[in-house]
Amino acid sequence: MSLKKVWIPFILVLVLLATFGCSNSKSSVKDFPNKPIQLIVSFSPGAATDTQARIIAKYAKQYLGKELVIVNKPGGGGSVGWNYFSSVPPDGYILAAYNLPHIITQPLVGQATFKVDTFDPIINWGQDPTVFAVTKDSPIQDLDDLIQKAKKSPGELTVGTAGKFVGQHMAVLQLEKAASIDLKDIPYKGSSDSIASLLGKHTDLISGNLSDMYRLGDQIRILAIATKERHPLVPNVPTFTELGYPDVVMSTDRGIAAKKGTPKEIIDKLEKSFMQLMNDPKFLNDMKKSGSDMLILNREQVKKEFENRKVLYEQLIKSVNINE
Repeated sequence: MSLKKVWIPFILVLVLLATFGCSNSKSSVKDFPNKPIQLIVSFSPGAATDTQARIIAKYAKQYLGKELVIVNKPGGGGSVGWNYFSSVPPDGYILAAYNLPHIITQPLVGQATFKVDTFDPIINWGQDPTVFAVTKDSPIQDLDDLIQKAKKSPGELTVGTAGKFVGQHMAVLQLEKAASIDLKDIPYKGSSDSIASLLGKHTDLISGNLSDMYRLGDQIRILAIATKERHPLVPNVPTFTELGYPDVVMSTDRGIAAKKGTPKEIIDKLEKSFMQLMNDPKFLNDMKKSGSDMLILNREQVKKEFENRKVLYEQLIKSVNINE
């Protein structure tokens, strides 16, 4: 048998396999999704990101055609879940709920194995201002009282956050710099844990999400909010800016991202479906009742926001005294 006759069948098999592979790949993109989609939430059940993600999941099947299943992977201020996400296949069946500034700041300070480029953004759904709060019976009456106590006893007042270099922690760093004070930062796995610590009086105050504090009602007293103007949900709460600290402006922005490398056709389908969901009046009403601020951005808008925020947070980290 000649060498040519030996190789011809082998080559034909390779061609058939390649053709089948390409055909199967195109089919899988065309049929997407043909099974439930997971959404990795890097914080504890009941926390703000989880609460809002579950409202999205409630309406998702109507627009995606398949269930959106919430998978909680809390820890490390979100880094545990996002580190896991960095290893998943880029097929659109495992998405991540991202938080800004977290996914930008944590890699900058060596707190993560993921990078901001790990996330291929699909949509942004919300913006949650940072607030400082105490229990209703706390001896700390207002922000000025907090600052005066902190100056008298540097490093003694404890402030709970959802983790290192998340938005709430960055707000603490901003205030410490602006007011020349030193607070003892206590990072938790997520906001649920930091809230439990505050209510159990294990910490003196909390730097948390407005939506979380809003749901706590009269159990807590909000001292200040890190927005440029007063917020309609809490119109009686002063801003850090009007209290003399204009550099303390911070929020947690939330959205959904696919793993880098996910086919564009799949991301386009997801963006279209999620943007339709974002305009559902019943969904928007549920979000409003949960105390959630909406900041709906499409894929291109979020990509630009990522780039702008990266520059902003790099400058912020360089400007503050980071004591890990």
